[in-house]
Amino acid sequence: MSGYPITIPYLVPDMPAAAELLPFLSELDDTRWYSNFGPLAERLNNQIKETHFRTHTVHTLLCNSGTAALELGLKALNLKPGSQILIPSFTFPASANAVENCGFIPVFCDVDPVSWVLTPEIAKAALGYLDFDAVLPVAALGRPLPAGEWSRFFAETKIPVLIDAAPALGTQQVAENVHVAYSMHATKAFGVGEGGVLASYDGTLIQNARRYSNFGMDSTGMVVAAGTNAKISEYHAAVGLAQIERWQNLQLKRARIEMAYLNFHRVSADFWSLQSYSDSSGAPDRLVSLPSRNVRSAMPVKLHDDLKIGIKDVQALLATKGIETRLWYNPGLHNHGRWQHCRRIGADGKSILTVVDHLNNRVIGLPFHNFLAESDIRTVVHGLWQVLESNKISALTR
Repeated sequence: MSGYPITIPYLVPDMPAAAELLPFLSELDDTRWYSNFGPLAERLNNQIKETHFRTHTVHTLLCNSGTAALELGLKALNLKPGSQILIPSFTFPASANAVENCGFIPVFCDVDPVSWVLTPEIAKAALGYLDFDAVLPVAALGRPLPAGEWSRFFAETKIPVLIDAAPALGTQQVAENVHVAYSMHATKAFGVGEGGVLASYDGTLIQNARRYSNFGMDSTGMVVAAGTNAKISEYHAAVGLAQIERWQNLQLKRARIEMAYLNFHRVSADFWSLQSYSDSSGAPDRLVSLPSRNVRSAMPVKLHDDLKIGIKDVQALLATKGIETRLWYNPGLHNHGRWQHCRRIGADGKSILTVVDHLNNRVIGLPFHNFLAESDIRTVVHGLWQVLESNKISALTR
């Protein structure tokens, strides 16, 4: 905590009001079905397919968290214990936690300096120095990945691909042999409180993941695999059904906030740049074309390299102005005590993850939620400009 009163918070969830939930909760009074693949969960599963994928050729499984979706997806790949999973260090700890919870070993790699994500090219280069058994690319800060390119990566290498798209439900595509895990945490654009979605073209993989989510039991109640309890409750499904009805309006709100930031950035770009945010997919056949526009889930900015002020100092100075910010994915996972011993694959096979370390010194997340007024965004952008300009960081010659 900064000790200063926050007038512009970093994040405020946009969830259904109690009155919007009541019709769905009333159904629970009639069914007395509260969990275990209930009718509301089944309805939400179908509506998510229609709303976020617009296809029934994609198989989906709802579960109780985004982390659970990752773990179920990893287990369903049927890898051997101790398998090595390539993941970017620039991500949230849940990515590596899921890998370890499944009995696998995380191998950390660097990311692209423009998009801040693990690309197929980076993964292919890593293969020159280490054999790994699967790759877990991350839609960093909600930035959708080119699923078609990852589909080609699998075709060329036969290495399984599971995308961690926790903040990108509605924007991250699914492709042939590219499975995707999403979060429906309250902080996400489409939030239900706690929940997750696993999506794939592979119906068998989803069936296996469903079995793992229910204690490893098959349809007869016999345990045929080590499992867990990862089922979504009917209460959270009720929130999801109410949220589906609000989704179009939620997208419009996000688009408005995004556009305001982009407009202000055009006149104040001397100090910072934005994350590359493209939905280019280079798509092969059977790539899902999502109906949702690529609305951002966050507003991270990268300070220009010639600015000398430290990112934590910027955060502290913005706090004095009542502006709450977030140092996303900081530090990189390879610098957390838990994973400092893990293998790292950087440029030319070296163990230094140059881009991740650089991003940790440059990237700061600005407030981004549906309750921001345009005046709030003006205050945030002007406040950041004041912090950087008043410190006389460098002579601007751009």
